[in-house]
Amino acid sequence: MVRYQLKPLFQIVRFIFGVFVLFSCTASQPPTMISETEPRVVQKIRSQQALLKTALPKTTDAAYPITLNPLASFYRSLDRFPGRYTQVNILHLGDSHTAGDQFSGRLRQLFQARFGSAGRGMLPVGKPFPYFRPSNVSLWQSQGWQVSNSRKTSTKGPYGLSGFRIQSADPKQAIRLKMTDGTRFDEIDIEFQRHPEGGTMVVEVDKQPFFEIRTESSRDYVDRHRLTIPGGGSRVMISPKGDGPIKLLSWTFRRNQFGIIYHSHGIVSATINVINQWSRNVVSWEMEWLEPSLIIVAYGTNEGFHDDLNWDEYKQDFQARLALLHRSAPQASIVVVGPPDANRLPRYCQKRQEVDCEPLTPYEIEHYIALRQEKNEQLCRWHPPPKLNVVREIQREVAAEAGYFFWDWSTVMGGACGTHTWSQEKPRLAGKDHVHFSQRGYKLTADALFKALMADYSG
Repeated sequence: MVRYQLKPLFQIVRFIFGVFVLFSCTASQPPTMISETEPRVVQKIRSQQALLKTALPKTTDAAYPITLNPLASFYRSLDRFPGRYTQVNILHLGDSHTAGDQFSGRLRQLFQARFGSAGRGMLPVGKPFPYFRPSNVSLWQSQGWQVSNSRKTSTKGPYGLSGFRIQSADPKQAIRLKMTDGTRFDEIDIEFQRHPEGGTMVVEVDKQPFFEIRTESSRDYVDRHRLTIPGGGSRVMISPKGDGPIKLLSWTFRRNQFGIIYHSHGIVSATINVINQWSRNVVSWEMEWLEPSLIIVAYGTNEGFHDDLNWDEYKQDFQARLALLHRSAPQASIVVVGPPDANRLPRYCQKRQEVDCEPLTPYEIEHYIALRQEKNEQLCRWHPPPKLNVVREIQREVAAEAGYFFWDWSTVMGGACGTHTWSQEKPRLAGKDHVHFSQRGYKLTADALFKALMADYSG
């Protein structure tokens, strides 16, 4: 670095650091357990410097001018390949379309096939809902665990990006994960809550006792412990020792090689406002150590079925949630995935078989709530709910105003009533519920999004 550049750079770093601290707005960030040799203060400074360094825009990059291409920062991260230790993190957040991990799982497959795999990434610990089947791994969980879901406002946090927390004090309980894609993990980051009644966590790797982590603390906070696995591993099991409850938020699996790490988190029935239930200091801290180069935000289907949704209120909410994510990861490019087509057949309609789909007329849109309340037969056909396109257009507008990349999922399906058409295909591309897709449908749409994301990349 040239010496005369040091002073202005320091001023920029000091300004951004001030903004970062203001955003955290709670007590100091939770400590990490990455290094046993460096003091925590030194670790903190190093991690802040790394984050701020990536946050500074490279406006002289002619290949991807930041003012013209919303994916410029992400493309520059990809340009570091094939560096020996280069790892690029992608974070994907969404609703049930993401929770099933067929859409996100296909994107993970495509990115890692092109740029290499640096690990499975972050997952909630265990099986937070019955049909949780993340790609590349198999999971088993005993029946005695208590799961907390951030979508349910009655459940107290803390919550991080996974949106879930799982706990038990019973030493007979266990959670097992096995890699199923032929790869091994070299590191596991276990994220957990320390608290005064905290017990000891027992970790086994490849069926061998490996480590014990005490979670007792005089105060409540979220911590993380990194386990380095000599020679790598393919199986891991966590169980309580029996001396108190252990509370787990996530575990992250990495490999010691270059490539993409694709972290995906979906919550069934979630809207963008589920982010309000996550602990801001925890999310900010997670973003700091994940350092995502790309954040994919895929909400909107559930909002589209809210017939009383207000344009101005939803726009403000959507702007605020995206701004929060952007502030916590200023180095990341952000992708807004507008909701796919989805169709409704009102429950009061008696005829349920061989019913066609037709978009609502302007009159039906204007009087929709009244027509449903009076159970008007006029609506007894499959149709996109009236607010679904409103949500899509709000998201498009917010993305354009903020300089984010927007992708309209519904266009891949031919627009309105596309889900109905896909549900009639043989084999099906969409489910009978006219909301979710088959594996083929998710693959087709993920391929289209990947193509759109990579269209301007010259690497």
